[in-house]
Amino acid sequence: MNISKILYKPLKEPLNMHLKITISERTNQKVKYIHKDFDINIVPGKVSFWTGSQRITVYRKPDAINNLPNNDADAFVQQVSTVLNPVSLKLNFNGSPTVIEQQETLWKKWLNTRTNIENSFAGNWVEKALTTIDRKLLPGENLTNNLMQDLFLNEYFRNVYQVNFTENIFRGERTVYGFCPAPIQFGEKWRIKPLPTGCLIKFSGKKAEIHDQPGFNRWLKTKTDDRIEEIRVDGFYQVDAATGWCNAIETRYQLTTGNYEKTLDIFLTTHE
Repeated sequence: MNISKILYKPLKEPLNMHLKITISERTNQKVKYIHKDFDINIVPGKVSFWTGSQRITVYRKPDAINNLPNNDADAFVQQVSTVLNPVSLKLNFNGSPTVIEQQETLWKKWLNTRTNIENSFAGNWVEKALTTIDRKLLPGENLTNNLMQDLFLNEYFRNVYQVNFTENIFRGERTVYGFCPAPIQFGEKWRIKPLPTGCLIKFSGKKAEIHDQPGFNRWLKTKTDDRIEEIRVDGFYQVDAATGWCNAIETRYQLTTGNYEKTLDIFLTTHE
């Protein structure tokens, strides 16, 4: 059975999911793991009769047992991330986020958090990091694009409803954030398969052959002088027939060189 397009349905009932993120880095000397768990709740708002748009609110609660920071950098990131809980998004008629709503509320929340962070951390890096976040969270036309670079939001909202499949296959490029400090362009192949409970998209791909990714190249230089053997992505994205929304994701991003390897694993499951 061929599927040319996935039909979008506005969300009617809250989605309750669990997100697990694991990052590992391996060198010849050591292996480092970071593991984080979150409960994710997506709560729907009313659907506009005129435009078909809908507001949703995304709540993200970390599992305290698995998210205890063990250094200043992790603690800093954890405090900053509280600003993004919750986030209100406006979706268009085909389920794509178009704008972050309640931007002034988000900004005020950041300013309060910023004061606490300034009083909690010391070092030359603190003010530089805070200024960078100031620019990202400033209300305006850039805020939506900035926040959609969030690891979960970028992975969950893949614009699957806009894709046209040909003989159950789609090829395209995605920008991935969170694997390293700089964005990476991936060329991906999606293969869709119908299921009794919905449909399954299996995807795989490699880093796109784009030579002007200086941010990524600079970051890699800090890790290894070896030539890259491979950067690839593999996984699946499952859409539930009843809700029309994603209810499971499994993704692995992997970079391999001769003496350095980094993997990012993302698992999203639905609470029964």
